[in-house]
Amino acid sequence: MKIIILGKKDQLGTNPAIRIKGMSQVRYNFIWDSEIRHFAYEPKDQKEIDDIFRTQGKLYRTMYFSVWLDTKEEPKKPVKKKTTKKTQPVAEELAVS
Repeated sequence: MKIIILGKKDQLGTNPAIRIKGMSQVRYNFIWDSEIRHFAYEPKDQKEIDDIFRTQGKLYRTMYFSVWLDTKEEPKKPVKKKTTKKTQPVAEELAVS
């Protein structure tokens, strides 16, 4: 999950990052993500998410945030086929007397 800034697009990539100050005065570095074409920040916990969204409309009146949910598919594990062990015939020795 990433938090993105809406309305701030940089087509040429001249501005590589935007630093946002949260309500707790912690700075969050939103870096240009060329894959989703927005400035994005990946929060580490719920406190950071709450801190960033509380600034919306208070500290930054013209900046709005949204959440970008990645649709990452987990790699599938190969299914092992059950194999039966084939026993090799044991050669019996015949004793000739």
